Amino acid sequence: MKNFFKGLFLSLLIFVGNLSASPIQAYYCFVTAQPSIIIDAFDENFEKLASKGVSTHRLYEFHLSGEYEFTHCIVTDNSDSDQFEKSLKIMKGSEEGRAILTKLSTVITKEVLNGAGTPIASVGDPVTQTGMLIDVRAKDDKGFVNALTSLMNSSGRQGSITLFEDTFTGVKGRTHYVVIGGSSLDEVLSNFRNTLASPDGEKFLKKAPRLRKLMNKSLIYLIKSWEAK
Repeated sequence: MKNFFKGLFLSLLIFVGNLSASPIQAYYCFVTAQPSIIIDAFDENFEKLASKGVSTHRLYEFHLSGEYEFTHCIVTDNSDSDQFEKSLKIMKGSEEGRAILTKLSTVITKEVLNGAGTPIASVGDPVTQTGMLIDVRAKDDKGFVNALTSLMNSSGRQGSITLFEDTFTGVKGRTHYVVIGGSSLDEVLSNFRNTLASPDGEKFLKKAPRLRKLMNKSLIYLIKSWEAK
């Protein structure tokens, strides 16, 4: 887990000037059979970390995720690159942060990937209990973003949708990822199907093959959030 933080921190330093005003969602994905120990570690230490300025952290569980090996991801929501750097330094330099990292190292059996994305469009609640994570490789970046945001803002859209642009590392070949949210799997599937079945959804589907390639879809569940102060 320490290597995840170190690698992402070094990558960010290279491009920090271009992202000073952009939100950053960093993610660290891994395999564990003991998520309860991770939850306990955050529960025991996060209040003090939050008082020092650490960003919001969320733990997600992955199901039906195709070829991806990881079982869980920790996601941090940062208002900008300065907040990301501040939060990272606190996690690595404080007693509470080191306690979490030490505990994580005992239960993470494999570190799979890390990266960061920037949310570029969102409608509805961006944080839901259940979600469909869709990985996309854009063939026409501008065309894809324009087409999807048009659908997101249409009367045919149902539920919450957030579009992210990959900023660092992440899934090989992926340029964007989309999260369709809901309170349950049934609601997520209903939002997804009904949005695409709408007149605006049908227009999007006609254009989509020349704009993007679908790479993977994953079912994700929010296990717990630890909120920044």
